[in-house]
Amino acid sequence: MKRIYLLGCWSIVMLVLAAGCRKPQAETPGTATSGALLSKQNAALSASVIFTNALPSADNGSYYDPWVIYIGGSYYYCGSDGGRLWITRSATLQDILLQPKTYIFTPPGGMPYSSNLWAPELHYRSGRWYVYFAADDGNNANHRMFVLEGGANANNPLDGGYTYKARLSATTDRWAIDGSPFDYNGQQYFIWSGWEGTTNVSQYIYIARMSNPYTLSGERVEISRPDYAWEKVGTPAVNEGPTPLISGNTVNIIYSASGSWTNDYCLGRLTCTNGNLMSKASWNKPSTAAFSRFGNVYGPGHASFVKSPDNIQWWIVYHSANADGSGWDRRVMTQQFSWDGNIPYFGYPIEKGIPIPAPSIGPSYSMPVANGVYRIKSKVTSQCVDVPSGSATAGLQIQQWTDNNATAQKWNFSSLGNGYYKITSVASGLCLDNAGGSLNAGNILIQWTDNGNIAQHWRVQDMGNGYFKIINRRSLLALNVPYSNQTPGTKLEQWYENQYDAELWQIIP
Repeated sequence: MKRIYLLGCWSIVMLVLAAGCRKPQAETPGTATSGALLSKQNAALSASVIFTNALPSADNGSYYDPWVIYIGGSYYYCGSDGGRLWITRSATLQDILLQPKTYIFTPPGGMPYSSNLWAPELHYRSGRWYVYFAADDGNNANHRMFVLEGGANANNPLDGGYTYKARLSATTDRWAIDGSPFDYNGQQYFIWSGWEGTTNVSQYIYIARMSNPYTLSGERVEISRPDYAWEKVGTPAVNEGPTPLISGNTVNIIYSASGSWTNDYCLGRLTCTNGNLMSKASWNKPSTAAFSRFGNVYGPGHASFVKSPDNIQWWIVYHSANADGSGWDRRVMTQQFSWDGNIPYFGYPIEKGIPIPAPSIGPSYSMPVANGVYRIKSKVTSQCVDVPSGSATAGLQIQQWTDNNATAQKWNFSSLGNGYYKITSVASGLCLDNAGGSLNAGNILIQWTDNGNIAQHWRVQDMGNGYFKIINRRSLLALNVPYSNQTPGTKLEQWYENQYDAELWQIIP
């Protein structure tokens, strides 16, 4: 269920953002903030470009199975139109589908890989570029994995042409799609989605070792099959699109579950921490989906992962249905995600049409306020984030209160250097905290002893015109005034990102 918030002057803000300019916010009579101070603050900050999902494309066509990398100062998207493979290059992630396509491979007729080219992935391995893709001879039952070999310029996958290299087959040669290679502890691996037998009963996730970037060695091992109800929507039941996310000694495989033609297509996660990747028993699968439909986003799945140009932020790139029930008519979406230790956390899909700052291009974008003491003032109520009576009681719920410049309304922002801040009350010395590290929208916000937990880490998003969103790292939910309530003393919460002023804040020195 959606909440209704005051729209305020958001439409004006969006018009200003669309015009690409950033003006100092006019002084509001009766506030403690001067226009000169806000002008000084705005001049000192960098405004990220604002975009909304889904990503625009040059032809407004249907896009699916997105594979994006960042290398040599550019983003590259490797895609397929079913009969040809192509790559685009862009300085920015949000514009990647607006760029010209460079077609890198059109297969000859009469080959096992002439038709139905699906889900290409672009990788630099062992000194060359390779593109891994699924294809068949016109009969889906004959789908297998294949690989192209490209140039040797590590910083530019478009420097040099691509030629057919090999078919990738395990000892048990069965139907196979959505292959992805990776390295771990000096060994090369390949993961993909396939059939157990020779008929389409269900799709499982398999892994095999590689002896080089274009050769599988030995037998395949199943590491996942549809087990839970959220993996079994649609017939046949599906696990597909596996993609590795490795952190330290932890290997995460993010995969797609349920029928890709359904609204309930979603992402699951497999995690191995003991290094024995070739044993199914080593892989843990949570009982709930890692990323699933929300609001006006249906069927989010088949993801790839990329960092911002400054190497600070993590972004998930995925496809979703263009509308309720549109099935394979899909668009590409993207948003930030976070980590809880070595485990990725994606939160929920940010709905289409919600303004999102683009990937950061430097510390002034990912960490847009300098370390120091600030008041945090609501756009919708003109009240400040406040510790009731300036109390030093741990666990006390944080409120909004009339701007009075008191110590109880002053917060010390301390950058953690990774795109997040610790926000500490000057009055109490305690940290702004998502109580219990809850993932639930509507959870209360408290002050708590500094414990280093990511529930006390906050991302500051510059939304332009002197306003910011403040996003919790643990939950990926935003600091919010419930129902835009104007009453002083209203307790503050975390809530889904939206377009309303209840999530917009001035950060005032």
